[in-house]
Amino acid sequence: MIPYDFIVRTMKRSEIDLAITWAASEGWNPGRYDAESFYQTDKNGFLLGELNGEPVGCISVVAYDQHFGFLGFYIVKPQFRGQGLGMKIWKTAIDYLGADRNIGLDGVVAQQGMEPRSL
Repeated sequence: MIPYDFIVRTMKRSEIDLAITWAASEGWNPGRYDAESFYQTDKNGFLLGELNGEPVGCISVVAYDQHFGFLGFYIVKPQFRGQGLGMKIWKTAIDYLGADRNIGLDGVVAQQGMEPRSL
């Protein structure tokens, strides 16, 4: 059960560096200027999950136009995984992009076998 004090909201530009730090700590290699380029494309396309005001997860869902979006930076801090928080972030992101948009996905090999439990 997801705690009632868990929220998913749009990130401020200053918070996107947190997502970059988390990605680097996972061994990902985000491009030096990628976040700024994506942010300029869709300023609402970065979401942050907070539990009691503490950032615990994030995702980017950049809408390029009405037909295409791109999803990445899907990260939940290790100590908060397995609690349904990531799925709430994921669902909020998919809802943001909508059902009629093709969605590209950036992911890691270790997650290829993962299937969403319920969208």
